[in-house]
Amino acid sequence: MPRLVGQRSNTGANITVLIILVAIFGVFLEYFGVIDIVPGFGREGRYFQLKILPTNEQVTGQPNQ
Repeated sequence: MPRLVGQRSNTGANITVLIILVAIFGVFLEYFGVIDIVPGFGREGRYFQLKILPTNEQVTGQPNQ
């Protein structure tokens, strides 16, 4: 067993790697349209298709005034 007394921890490097991985995952989600923080970035089609909500004209059958 190696002695760990007096050894420095590598916490700073671990946190740096974690931040980089989270950033890469965020860019991945943005690119595929799961989130939309940067308009116009990513694929044309969204990963999750948005539901088309009915407009006022479709619900009432009368045009907006």
